[in-house]
Amino acid sequence: MNVFRHEKYPFLLLPVCWIMCSAYTYRPEGKTDPFAQLSLIRPTLTGSTRLQQHEISEFELVGTLFGRESTALLMTPDPKEGVIARIGDRIGRHGGRIVSIARDRVLTREPSAKSVPGQSIQFTDIVIQLSRSRSPEKPKDPKEQKK
Repeated sequence: MNVFRHEKYPFLLLPVCWIMCSAYTYRPEGKTDPFAQLSLIRPTLTGSTRLQQHEISEFELVGTLFGRESTALLMTPDPKEGVIARIGDRIGRHGGRIVSIARDRVLTREPSAKSVPGQSIQFTDIVIQLSRSRSPEKPKDPKEQKK
């Protein structure tokens, strides 16, 4: 261990680390508060896909397709362009995922803002319903069309 002899008191040996560390002053400008509650900080992710660039509540379900894997067509809010989504895809700005796709809805799950770090993570389920303006019309009865 490196030691430093004090000039005034040569019998006093001080560790070099103590001298070096005592000269440091903490400057908090531009740094996050290390004592802030982490449960109040909800990460906002800027995703690389169009599904991750908007809040889940901003999407509109246009339709679903079932085959080897279920897919859904979601409309984004800004340019109103369609995005194809599958089960397991990441969606939303807070790390959500698509859990299931049904005929008239898409179920997504994202970490809750109420989750406490170090404990089990709580999730919030968000449902995207089929848009009423885009819901399919019931087929007309052929008997009524002839009248």
